Amino acid sequence: MTAVMGFSELLQRRVRLGDWEDQKISTYRKISEALADGRWDDAQELADYFIDEAAVCFFLYRQWRADLRGFLAEEGTPEAELVAVDQHITEVTRLPNGEVFQPEAHWQAFKDLIGEVKAAAAAHDAATAQAAMDKAKETWRQTHDRDVDWTYAYMSEIAQRYTDDAIPRMYERVLLPLFAWRYEKFDIDKHPWDEALETLMYVACEAMRGHLVGPERTGDMELIEQADRYILRFDACGSGQRTIRGDWVENTPARMESPYNWRVATEERDWNHFTKGVCLYCAHCIILMEQMPIDRFGYPVRVVDPPVYPDTDRDPAVRQKCQWIMFKDPTAVPEEYYTRAGRTKPSVFGSQAHGAVDLPDPTTFTLPGSG
Repeated sequence: MTAVMGFSELLQRRVRLGDWEDQKISTYRKISEALADGRWDDAQELADYFIDEAAVCFFLYRQWRADLRGFLAEEGTPEAELVAVDQHITEVTRLPNGEVFQPEAHWQAFKDLIGEVKAAAAAHDAATAQAAMDKAKETWRQTHDRDVDWTYAYMSEIAQRYTDDAIPRMYERVLLPLFAWRYEKFDIDKHPWDEALETLMYVACEAMRGHLVGPERTGDMELIEQADRYILRFDACGSGQRTIRGDWVENTPARMESPYNWRVATEERDWNHFTKGVCLYCAHCIILMEQMPIDRFGYPVRVVDPPVYPDTDRDPAVRQKCQWIMFKDPTAVPEEYYTRAGRTKPSVFGSQAHGAVDLPDPTTFTLPGSG
């Protein structure tokens, strides 16, 4: 390990070092800084770790795409109609050069470019390394965003065919592996909250760097500390908010508009904070970070303020930002955050007090890492 990388005992894997002010800075930017400063070993380790950040998203979408299509089939969608859905998604997710998006091939191209970054850094060639890093980031962005489009198209099809009432059933299938793998460690009956909060903050920053948040899609975000909480803000979130805002890099419209014509929430439900216009992808944050932990632990692990469609204003003074709040004391989350999630704040906390049943063994899943 170098001065920029370390090892987390709780996560049992390598992590990027630095305080919270440093964690909000994208790994892409940190690589560029290392190259400019001639810190060749740091640049190579950070470039290698950039793959780690991306891999969490890439392999998660492999599961989501399969599970969402499977849910459509289980709900009664004929195979011929599923093939037609796939054909439509294939057409609207073509690459900028017009080629059909092939996720595995694009993922390999991304990793090959990171190899070029590392080789150029080892040769002390900053210009070549930076050029390869720029291509790698763009290749990852194209891969990531098209996987998001595939998942969202399936979600929209589910809502269109089976109404908004199907969304909780859909997420029950999709999210249980992710919850068991990533969120069970935030149970105060299993880990002290000061330890869990540090991990929660870290994986939040890491995940959103991997999603390439921000208007330039670099992975940079805003972090605010207050007396009782930490706040992360994304302008935009690279997945749900990019879906409803549109792709500012490729100049394509919000996915609620032609040629996509995908849906947002049309009914007021607890999984959308009783708010129409929340995107169906964004709803997973409410279910995964608020509702499932409340039901299991008695508190949300993160409080989510998602954007609402339409979100197309480019004026930074007025455009929406997605926001996550992580409280320093999970038992002190205000009642209002329970109410809008369709829950009531309990008087006891932890999985034991709530009689939580055992979850599947996360080691049986193929999701990357352990955080």
